[in-house]
Amino acid sequence: MSSKPNNTKSKGKTGNDREPGVGKAPVSVGVFVVTILLAYWAMMELNTRAGGFSRYVYGPYESYAVVESVQPGSGDDPIKRGADIYRNICSPCHQASGMGAPGQFPPLAGSDWVNVEGPNRMLRIVLNGLGGPIEVNGETWNAVMPGFGDVIVSDEDLAAVISYVRNSWTNEASICTPEEAAAVRAESGDRGRAWTSTELLALPLEVQ
Repeated sequence: MSSKPNNTKSKGKTGNDREPGVGKAPVSVGVFVVTILLAYWAMMELNTRAGGFSRYVYGPYESYAVVESVQPGSGDDPIKRGADIYRNICSPCHQASGMGAPGQFPPLAGSDWVNVEGPNRMLRIVLNGLGGPIEVNGETWNAVMPGFGDVIVSDEDLAAVISYVRNSWTNEASICTPEEAAAVRAESGDRGRAWTSTELLALPLEVQ
């Protein structure tokens, strides 16, 4: 008995029957850009609304001098007040990060002019300005800084912005008191020209 040929074709997987796999399509440029912008916005929000990462926001006051610098009954922290003044007056040149601008404005963060025993020289720079070359952290800068004695007219505000700079970013120095600010303003407030670094280096660090 002859066998009939088997005309039944074996069933195989067609293109439509393939199991789903993991795709390897690249992330779109739009998603990448949006992610970067969101990360940048988040960092700026933290820096602006979280006290600029100031250690005074996240830790207790470390000395009675800092506590006493707060005006009684006002609830106004001088560090926060100084941050507001810095943001409005100083940050256009020295930047919100305190890092300055390369080739233009020296950094305040980690500056060997900021992290010294007293605020005497800093007070005079803010009051009367600074002209001529100055060496900061081993690098020479030759920008001109105007004085802000006519803009920051309150001794409390002057002390606050100095205290903020001396206690922000990587800086750790003593606060500046309104009494120190008033003493330096009385001594050099009517000075008709900016200070030079040579003149400032000849002055004591502490307010006399």
